[in-house]
Amino acid sequence: MKKLATALFMLLLLTLPVQVSSQNSINQVLPLDGEVKLLKWEKADEIVPRKSIFTIVDVESGKSFQVQRRAGSRHADIQPLTNKDTEVMKEIYTKWSWKRRAAIVIADGQMIAASMNGMPHGAGALDNGFNGHFCLHFLNSTTHGSSSPDPAHKLMILKAAGKIEEHLSKQSPSEIVDSLMIAINNSDTTLLRQIVPYEQVNLKSLSGIHVTNWKVIKSERSKNNLFLHENETKVEVYIKESGTITTVITLPAKRDPLSSRWRVDISSLLQIANQS
Repeated sequence: MKKLATALFMLLLLTLPVQVSSQNSINQVLPLDGEVKLLKWEKADEIVPRKSIFTIVDVESGKSFQVQRRAGSRHADIQPLTNKDTEVMKEIYTKWSWKRRAAIVIADGQMIAASMNGMPHGAGALDNGFNGHFCLHFLNSTTHGSSSPDPAHKLMILKAAGKIEEHLSKQSPSEIVDSLMIAINNSDTTLLRQIVPYEQVNLKSLSGIHVTNWKVIKSERSKNNLFLHENETKVEVYIKESGTITTVITLPAKRDPLSSRWRVDISSLLQIANQS
């Protein structure tokens, strides 16, 4: 994953001259080492101050657009710079959404791991066809309503930094359920492939549901299989066209003895999705 991300951005930098501006509108030559840095919010806040202009690259699609930071004290409130930049962002999201996406910020001659949502909200000051601003997060930044980092943004930041595999490999059977739900709710196929068996990676079916709340109420090792954990999980699932249901499902997590990675069997969730 990290090598693929590095190759993608090396190609981007070598073929597309990128203008990085600040309050002084300085054009800079970007480094060619392809390193995506995992910087804490306090440092990123200094690199992309208010009114600075910089480039965002969507990790999944490779598409890029320019933005300006307008506000934000615990994360960056930003806007697409022009109508053209808004169009590119709309292509990335297809439709405006709160879904988190892994992103790379190109600013001050650096590439920084980040996460963005795609929902216009609040105030906007630019004539760009974007009704408001959207949020950009870096490591340890927080949302308006919480003092703790948003788990979904955190996963996307790690994905952008090429560290998601390492993070998932350290998770417990119950913790991997949290990552699973984030992958489903954000329609992230890349993340889902690293958590569930290959044959269950079916975003077409899962796109009909949104898991609004979940809690692993019991996680214990199977008596018959040392490599299997049973995650009894209470879920609140919003189903398109039919509304919300609350139920308890079992999400077995099986450990690969060679890679030590947990993979979660989501048959119970697919059953709910296929009934929608």
